[in-house]
Amino acid sequence: MHVLQKVQLMMFAAACFLLPGGTAHAAAVGAADAAEIQRLLEEEPAKALVIDVRTVEEWNMGHIPGSVRIGMQDVPKRLADIPKEKKIVLVCASGARSGAAADYLARQGYPWVKNYAPGLMDWYRKKLPLVR
Repeated sequence: MHVLQKVQLMMFAAACFLLPGGTAHAAAVGAADAAEIQRLLEEEPAKALVIDVRTVEEWNMGHIPGSVRIGMQDVPKRLADIPKEKKIVLVCASGARSGAAADYLARQGYPWVKNYAPGLMDWYRKKLPLVR
């Protein structure tokens, strides 16, 4: 890992733990709701990317169909796998981790980034489809 990547990873990790309640970042990058996520995946699948930043264990318990998992700690290392031309929605269980990751991507120059602020707890409550 290059020195710059290590510094970015350390800054990202610090931001995730030091910034209060990650959901505050939703306002800076925009907030998505369940209906918008479903619409993007159904109507614009080639232009949309839903990134689940939860752990492998959480992912295996159920995730949004069409989403991809990039663990929160891996986001800085995987920027090459995240196309800037896509509409990106980040998700986690409650919106805190995805809010920090969305803020990070926005600071990296991603023009269309949103956070699913209520998180997958909201998705579960609404009994929306999951891949298990």
